[in-house]
Amino acid sequence: MPKISYEVSSTQVKPFTYRTPVVGIDEHGEPQVHYATTDPVHIKQITFLNLIGRDEKGNIVSKKPITEVNNFLMARHIDDGREESNQHSKALIHFFSFLILLQEKWDEEYDEDLFDELVDSPRPTWDFMAFRKSQRITYLYRSALKYSVIKEPDRSLRLARSTATAYMNNVLGFYKFYLRQGKIFNNPPFEHEVVNLHFEASGQSMKAYMTKLVHTTDLRLNFPKSSRNNGAAGEPARRDLSPISDNSWAEIKKILINTRRVIKNVKGQPKWVSLAIEYCLFFLIGRYTGLRKEEVATLHSEQIVNPPIGKPALWLGVGAEYGSATKDADGDNKSRKTIISSTIMRLLYEYQRSDRYKKRLAKFKALCAQKRSEGETAFFDSVDGVDEGKEYLFLSGSGVPFFLKLEELNNRWSEVRNTVRIILGSDMQESIHNLRPTFAINLFRHLLKTMTSDEALARVSSCLGHADLATTLKYLKIAEDAPTGDEIYEDLLEFCGVFDELDNPTDGRGDYV
Repeated sequence: MPKISYEVSSTQVKPFTYRTPVVGIDEHGEPQVHYATTDPVHIKQITFLNLIGRDEKGNIVSKKPITEVNNFLMARHIDDGREESNQHSKALIHFFSFLILLQEKWDEEYDEDLFDELVDSPRPTWDFMAFRKSQRITYLYRSALKYSVIKEPDRSLRLARSTATAYMNNVLGFYKFYLRQGKIFNNPPFEHEVVNLHFEASGQSMKAYMTKLVHTTDLRLNFPKSSRNNGAAGEPARRDLSPISDNSWAEIKKILINTRRVIKNVKGQPKWVSLAIEYCLFFLIGRYTGLRKEEVATLHSEQIVNPPIGKPALWLGVGAEYGSATKDADGDNKSRKTIISSTIMRLLYEYQRSDRYKKRLAKFKALCAQKRSEGETAFFDSVDGVDEGKEYLFLSGSGVPFFLKLEELNNRWSEVRNTVRIILGSDMQESIHNLRPTFAINLFRHLLKTMTSDEALARVSSCLGHADLATTLKYLKIAEDAPTGDEIYEDLLEFCGVFDELDNPTDGRGDYV
């Protein structure tokens, strides 16, 4: 019998509208399915899981959805009103891939003549729980996560503590969902406990103390204290808050401004390929404004102007007031202003006037018309849906706005990062988000030349859109000793002059500083 190997794959669907199915019987006595026209659920994006079977030559011989997972993911959106479920999908891909490895090991050791079903454990499945807790799939997975964080010798296979914790929490959520649905396991997937917390009430409460019941499990991931910082107290440096080093940024800037070429793996071979100008401009904006990638992706034509000669920088307004998106911790689209150099704004202005952009814009308008004619209202009405009246700056070759293709941004950034690794022989790990602390720390350093640290911190926090200065401090804790990207503004603007008018800001639509 040919050997079949299995793997977990994903299928991404975005955006789409879920309508409640209604089953009835027609006049001929045949069952019919209709869909409710009221209370539709617009889903921005969902990633379903599939189980793929391959033969010894690598050909796909079977593919079926992992129904238990996909039902859980749909419930996150329909019942809980979640905007996205990608973190759930990533965690469950990791978990079910781990389960496949256990099944492969069991298959290798299985001997039909020696197997005793009264003594030996059956083939592992997600819903079978061994008698001993240490042998249950949930506890085995927790042990594997701890190993991947603390002991894994292969750097490429290591997980960050935050990632491992998120994976464990999402897997717990998966099992809790089925426990609430009334599914009966042969043994509990974990032990449940309720902790009663007592804490001092706020000044707005008439009670001196309050209590809160916290539902928790014995599957918590506990890690030993970090050995970083030479054992000193305090939070260890987080990779997502680290700035990009001088050497790395120098190479990135050459790619984005000069060569526009990266090394890409093509059919297993590294080759130099072109990097589209849209991605070059996108990463430059992130680096020079401190905007998050979701915020850069929703910039539109009304925010772009032709800066006059002699003006070093402009205000750039983002958020609801300016027709673009920002997202704070509460999910609100609050408005704010940041600075953008005239050099970068001029690049955007010239791109917006190019035939290349006009062709993409025409395809965007045609795409919107097509979606309307086909009745795909989720394209417009879902969370962060498309506004067909806007001329988004960043569009794909087929007219799709970049904020619907954020994964591709990550892929292109990975190609930039890998190219820098090869050129410098470095181990660069920074993601797109690291452009944001790089901007923040450089700006902070420049401002310290002309003002107090408190004033500088407040102005950096304003540009980043942090409601709490403590959040900005996380970026700036390493500003005194960590190497950062080159000081790009030395020859582009003098921060003294840029911030002279901070107390008398203009409306932010490409206004001159």
